[in-house]
Amino acid sequence: MEVIARAIVVREGAVLLMQELAAGYWFFPGGHVEAGETPEVALVRELREELAAGATVGERLGELSNTWEQHHEINHVFAVILDVEDPVSQEPHLAAGWHRVEDLGAVDVRPRALADLVVSLR
Repeated sequence: MEVIARAIVVREGAVLLMQELAAGYWFFPGGHVEAGETPEVALVRELREELAAGATVGERLGELSNTWEQHHEINHVFAVILDVEDPVSQEPHLAAGWHRVEDLGAVDVRPRALADLVVSLR
């Protein structure tokens, strides 16, 4: 089982997502919680690595279990404020982009339940 910390960054009705360029799907920024880290500490580290952005971790929005093929992950989900206006991916295989919350139903977001959570929070 993998433990993941995910950021929900919302500005002016749009949410920040990351795209896996080779596969085309989108996901919420964040990443693996390393040994000895809390999900909050891992999230700040991952956002600095992925987006060269500082982050203020706010409210815990919940935990989401996700299983596909042989993988099982637990996502710890937090509201986050970034210290940059237009974050840019620092990873060549990823792109960052803003999507209107009301349009998430038409976007290939994985895990889907996370996108549904964001829509329900509106």
